[in-house]
Amino acid sequence: MKFIDLTIPLGVATPPWPTYEPLQLKYFKRLAPNGANGQVVTHSNHLGTHLDGEIHFHTPGKDIASLEMDFLVHEAAVVDLSDVCGDYDVYTSKMVEERVEVREGDILIIHTGYHHFGWDMPTANEIRYMVMHPGPDREFAEWAK
Repeated sequence: MKFIDLTIPLGVATPPWPTYEPLQLKYFKRLAPNGANGQVVTHSNHLGTHLDGEIHFHTPGKDIASLEMDFLVHEAAVVDLSDVCGDYDVYTSKMVEERVEVREGDILIIHTGYHHFGWDMPTANEIRYMVMHPGPDREFAEWAK
């Protein structure tokens, strides 16, 4: 099995979700005199690469700790829609099925190309990255279950 790292760099410059608190780093102890650094790191839950549990959107839903590892690490289907998706565009299950076979249980990774607008890229555009990216149509949610 090939592993695909989907993480983005995390640091004090990583933009949080709009209106959320950014990552903050506070040093409370430096090397001298005790020979160790100590820091307090705080950030909101919508910063960097993360996974929202059902409970984030649905109060009686599962939290992340309740998910089976197979749900998070599994065979995947990767589809590249970057040539057909632009700002605010909608993609469909048909568009995915025309390009890749998705089997029962597969994790679906949809490449839209919008990572090029991430904060750490030469073509960074925070508004396009956070707000203008493509997304699925309503039927897609039922199809992807």
